[in-house]
Amino acid sequence: MRIKGVMTAVLAIASICTTAADCQIVYNQPGTSALKFNYSNWNLSPESGGEETISQMTLGLSGFFPIRDNFEARYQLMSGFNNLDYGGEETDISGLGDLRLLFSHSFSKDRLLLSAGFNLPTGKKELDTGGERQIIEFLSMDFLSLPMRRYGEGFGFNLQAGGAAVLGPFKCGAGVVYDYCGSFKPYDGVGDYDPGDVLSLTATAAAGSGRMAYTGDFGFSYFTTDALDAEDIYRQAPQFSTRLTATLSGDRVAWSAGTRVILRGRNKRYSLADGAIDSQLKKYGDEYDVFLRAAFPLHDSWNLGAMAGTRQILESEEEFGRSSLLNFAVDLGGNLTSRLGLDLGLMYYTGSADGGDIDIDGFQVSGGLRVSY
Repeated sequence: MRIKGVMTAVLAIASICTTAADCQIVYNQPGTSALKFNYSNWNLSPESGGEETISQMTLGLSGFFPIRDNFEARYQLMSGFNNLDYGGEETDISGLGDLRLLFSHSFSKDRLLLSAGFNLPTGKKELDTGGERQIIEFLSMDFLSLPMRRYGEGFGFNLQAGGAAVLGPFKCGAGVVYDYCGSFKPYDGVGDYDPGDVLSLTATAAAGSGRMAYTGDFGFSYFTTDALDAEDIYRQAPQFSTRLTATLSGDRVAWSAGTRVILRGRNKRYSLADGAIDSQLKKYGDEYDVFLRAAFPLHDSWNLGAMAGTRQILESEEEFGRSSLLNFAVDLGGNLTSRLGLDLGLMYYTGSADGGDIDIDGFQVSGGLRVSY
């Protein structure tokens, strides 16, 4: 039972260890720092009875500073506190995540961008295999929207290359990212876990006509095999994603609508006894999202937004049924002074998971301060 529990814990980490990074160089952009607060609360009510509640409070620090012309750096650091009420017992976990750095340089009149990013292992590791492991398993649930899903990892780096061009009416871009993920000890008493590396390909296109603007992007990610104490245990399936967005800019309101599709393949689990493939099943189902948003310009630089959307996650092949969620949000943002900005947001979620066997609802409150210098 202990080996099975440890494997479940490690695979929960594996399911959330993909790296996301973005970079963009804007001419004469001032340096900025941002401090963001977020509180999320989710209630799960299974038909079998009982109620499970998980809450998360995070504080994130991020920033951008220009080093010189066409050369910039970005950083991000997040800390979080999670509380889980499961089966009438409460557990919690708190600590820092890893520090992420990204350096970017543009060439050829901003048509080519090269970047190097680093994951510095400042976050909390060697979690206990009891309550803290259970919280990580909840954080890995795909139907829960949470800003912080993991704590400390190993040293890692990523290399990125991208290019942009104008092709007729389209502004196009393409990029490739290689993520190296170093080994670390996720849980106390567990060996070295080495997440697989990731190779990601992206392509974007944008076009406009009058007050209408259209954007689309495509992404493909390929994962190498995860290992525990140098033994293969898991391989995440390749993943394809696409997003399409249309925006109508009016005098009093700007409308935007979009959709996102994520297609996932079958993951592989390996036997620790002989290295053979134990199973090839989808851990998470394919996903389809749709949203509609309205933005209202207010006095000076302030904007008020309202959004409604739906998220549909199809049944997995392992053990979890279909999830269906609706979300509604309002946000307010603007500048308090020429150098200080404020962002506020509130989002509400409702729906069901596991083929309707679990009723879910949740909310998220966020606030942030932006300082330019």
